[in-house]
Amino acid sequence: MGTVGAPILPIGPLLAALLLLSLLGGRPAVRELLGRILLWRVGWRWYAVVLGLPVLITLAATGLNLALGARPVPDIEMPDAAGLAARFLFILLWIGLGEETGWRGFALPRLLAGHRALSAALLLGLIHMVWHLPLYGVEYNATNVLPWGISVFCFSVVTCWIYLHTGGSVLMPMLMHASNNTAAVVWRLFEGGDQTRLWWIWCALWVGAALAVVAAGGADLRRARG
Repeated sequence: MGTVGAPILPIGPLLAALLLLSLLGGRPAVRELLGRILLWRVGWRWYAVVLGLPVLITLAATGLNLALGARPVPDIEMPDAAGLAARFLFILLWIGLGEETGWRGFALPRLLAGHRALSAALLLGLIHMVWHLPLYGVEYNATNVLPWGISVFCFSVVTCWIYLHTGGSVLMPMLMHASNNTAAVVWRLFEGGDQTRLWWIWCALWVGAALAVVAAGGADLRRARG
């Protein structure tokens, strides 16, 4: 989910996108990307989705984990509202801007040019997973890498759906990424098997979200409502 000391550079995709666009399309291509980063007039409902869905899924997973017998780590310190706000802002500007500019800003439009939206989203999920391979042994291991990997594909499908319905806004995926990683602070509440169960519950809920998007939008993720 991304930490300050992780062995990857979150702004790497941003730098790569800017370099490639400079070579391929010059200043107009770079300006077009920057314009989509600043594309914020998408309707309040999409803000509710990108900010609320990751939090809802994480809190629901936490509640189900507790209901199934998980016990929080004693005396665990959790950030207050100010701490969460600071965490959100940092993730938005470091990981959200750094990664989503490359994933949804540069790569996704090019994948969509040759694939249906669902296929493009799954391919981008694979790229996302490969990019995060250096985190194996740091944030992911044999106990959680499978639910994490499945959730990456599901996150990619849901985020592609949002991208398509907000005119190609890169800001919306940035906000969703930041919301998701900020909510991940709840992982501190659990250890061992309780934390592994949380991963699987969380993964299952993301699978449900992705299936709902596909059911509503079809393979192009934007089926017109009848």
